[in-house]
Amino acid sequence: MADYFCSIDVPDYVQKECGVERAGIVAIALLDMDQNPSNANLGSATWWNTILATSPSQGIRILQTRGEYNGGTPTEEEGFGRESTQVTGADHEATVEVEGLLSNRNFWEGVNRKKYKFVMVTAANLLYYVNAPVTIYSTIKNQRNIKGNAFWGLTAKWQGYDNPIVVEAPVGIFED
Repeated sequence: MADYFCSIDVPDYVQKECGVERAGIVAIALLDMDQNPSNANLGSATWWNTILATSPSQGIRILQTRGEYNGGTPTEEEGFGRESTQVTGADHEATVEVEGLLSNRNFWEGVNRKKYKFVMVTAANLLYYVNAPVTIYSTIKNQRNIKGNAFWGLTAKWQGYDNPIVVEAPVGIFED
């Protein structure tokens, strides 16, 4: 395990001068656990097209989603010496909603039984990549309101100290 609290060089903070980075999760992707893309790969349309076209597929792309990722919740344990506690990691969770109940039941049942690396794409076209085993649990969300939509509700969970890697999403891959 890496030593997170000693000899770490922190780069300079870069102030955002103007504009906003839109939130929301508008698309997701699931990558096989043996995939280890570089930041350049994650931002490359060529790499994504290759992964998505490989048979058997090494990645699954799902467009037209809605969801959120509110960051991780620190995990703590009893500290040493005069420190009452110490942070030992974080539990992360993203929730995503996807349409297509009838035609995707078997797909989501299969996804529920496998671990993936996870990608979230925001409305600002930022791609968040989770380079850790992610467990997906999908369930049917059926509202009481007869005028409301029924859809799949996904919870993606992982553990780790690191935040997702953030790169610009490649043009044409995650747009519908």
